[in-house]
Parts: sequence; C-alpha cells; structure tokens
Amino acid sequence: MELIDPDLRLSRAPDLTLELGSDNQVSVVRDGDVIPCGVRGLAVLDAFYRPTTMREAIATLSPIVAGKLDLADVITTIVRMRQHGVLVAEGESRGTIKRGSGTFDTAPIHVKMLNDSLRVQRYFEGLRRVVRPSDVVVDIGTGTGVLAIAAAMAGARHVYAIEASGIGRLAKEVFEANGLGDRITLVPGWSTQVDLPERADVLVSEIIGNEPLGEHVIEVTRDAIARHLVPDARLIPSRVRVMGLAVTIPPEELARRTFTQEAAEAWKASYNISFQPLVQSARDSSTVFFVKPHRARSWPVVAEPVELADLDLRGIRNPVFSHTATGVVTRTGVFNGVIIYFDLELGPDVWMSTHPAQADESCSWRLMVECLPTPHAVTPGDRFSITYAREGARGDTSVRVLF
Repeated sequence: MELIDPDLRLSRAPDLTLELGSDNQVSVVRDGDVIPCGVRGLAVLDAFYRPTTMREAIATLSPIVAGKLDLADVITTIVRMRQHGVLVAEGESRGTIKRGSGTFDTAPIHVKMLNDSLRVQRYFEGLRRVVRPSDVVVDIGTGTGVLAIAAAMAGARHVYAIEASGIGRLAKEVFEANGLGDRITLVPGWSTQVDLPERADVLVSEIIGNEPLGEHVIEVTRDAIARHLVPDARLIPSRVRVMGLAVTIPPEELARRTFTQEAAEAWKASYNISFQPLVQSARDSSTVFFVKPHRARSWPVVAEPVELADLDLRGIRNPVFSHTATGVVTRTGVFNGVIIYFDLELGPDVWMSTHPAQADESCSWRLMVECLPTPHAVTPGDRFSITYAREGARGDTSVRVLF
C-alpha cells in the first residue's frame, strides 16, 4: 500500500459522483472510473471537505471507527482515494497522481497496447492518409505518446498530446528522445477540462474500450469538436460500427463464468448443500464477461453478424440511444450468447475489427460476451432480435435478445 505523508493537506476533488449500494458500500464515479470506497466512504469524503491532513481526518473519524480493523479500512480508503485523484493536494493536477494497478498510469496496460502491433500499425496508416503538412493535431489520451509521434511523423505542423495520468510525464520524455519536443506539446489534464492555444485540424484518439463505448468516446469527441477542433476537422477514428455475433458459448466457458446446473449438482454431491437458488438466479438474469478475441474463434457461430449501431463520430447529437436489429439463424445449434465486437474506420479505406476471425493473438482489446439466461435450440430460418441500448448519466450499455 502506498504511503501518504500524514501531514500533507488534502481535500476532496470537485464534481464527484457517488454510488451507494444496498450493502452501504460507497463508490466514487469520476471520468469513467468507479472507485470502491467501502462503508466509511461518505464519512471520509466529509472529513476532507476542506484541506485536511490524514492525521486530522483520522482524529475526526475516530468516534465512528470501531477497532483496529475498521481503522485499517479507513486508512485503506483514504489511500485509495488519494491514488485515484479523489483526494488532491492544493494546486495539484490530477495528472500527477500515481493511480492504482490496472489504470492508465501503470506500465502493463501500455505494454499490452504497444505489443498490439496490428492496432498500432492500422492507426499509423490512418494518420499517414489523413494528416497534411500544415495540420495541427490533437491526440486525446496520448498515453506513452505513440500516436502523437506518429502524427508528427506523418507531417503534422504541431501536435497537442493530452493526458490526465502520470504516464504523460514519460510521454514528454519520449517526445524529446525522438527529437520531437519542439513539435509535440504535452497538455496535462482531461480533454474536457483543458484549453488549447489553437484549434486542431485532426483529432486522433484511442479511447475505445472493451465495451466499445465504455470510455465515453462519444462525449469526449463531442466536446473536442465543440472546443478543440476547426469546423471541418478530420477524426481518427471517424466511425464506430458495433456488431453482434450470435454464438454457442462452450460449456467449459460457461462453467467458469456463471452458475450452471451441472456445477450445482457437483457441489451438492461434494458438500451435501443445495445451490439451486444460484442456478435460478443465473436463469433470471444475463451474465456478461470479457474474453480475448482469439479464444472465441472456435466458438460455433449460428448466424451472420448483426449491426447494432453505426456511429459517425462527427455527427452524433445524442449519446443516449436504443437500436434493435433482426438476425436470421443460418446454422443448427444452441444460441446461448452474443459476442459484441466493433469495426473502426481509421482513415480512407483503413479499417480494423475485433471480430474473432480478424483480431490476432496480440489484440489488446477483449470481447464483451452477453450470456443468454436461457439457451435456445435454433435451426436455419429462425429469427431473433438484439437490442443494443446506451442510457443513463454514465452511458451504461445493455444488450437484450428476443426470439
């Protein structure tokens, strides 16, 4: 656990959104992140409503802390809030805060993305076809700076590389190491909160998540069009097609992901305890998991892909939508899941896809898989519909299948 100077004065960051679970667990939602803060989360946030040291905050919270274990939970919560930018020091940019494992401020996620050579090369090709010598380019979420450098190599006059996390400091060093420190400017912060000295001709961003819209690409792009770009700016990517693929999820995959009848019977034999309510709960609601594309290549496909959304990022007015598409079964089998994959338009005649048959083993994206509560035996000609909806303040997506 990362240590905090007990005398460093911290205060809660502005514009926080909170979620309170039925178990009294508090989570903070900010910029697409969900940070679990435990049952003392509200009290901790209240303790830091003004600049306060950790030592002072713990003293304030002591009347409600019940024993050493509870105190340890409070300290862990404070450290986690600090790591994720929920608690900030006066005058501190969130971009300078070291974030926890698995976030964009740590090496593994960037190693994985840089090793995804197909993705990087397709973006490079898109930049070569889109960028012109006099262009100003803005790169949102530059990370290690690879796309900002590619934009400069493609001939951009200047590149503004926006990055909120601490990896931006390293990106700046990478720019300088490649002799591009004078043509690429690092802009610390979130693109929706920073201002640029001039408007850009090209926007490049790689903020497409495993659930393709999960990193708020629609909202971020809309804001960039309004505040950072010239009227006829070019976008990379410019278009996102969200697709649904009806499949048979193999039994061994289901057994690892959800409560199955076979597992419940095995547990009953081992422990003499009935777990049938768990099986029923799985039948009453769908289960979502994520899998590497190449692992799903061998899954039987029972219908042609269905287009669930075709999004022109230059012209989206409303990020909330619901679209229903109809599919026709082409193969006899069991329909028990839908793979959500996407195609990206990265430039004239430059596309890339996370379809299991097209993505290679280095693909750093994972496929979202929606398990149907009830498997359906299907034959050619059977019809089904898939509804793909995006709704709510957080832009949550849902998938629903009907026969």
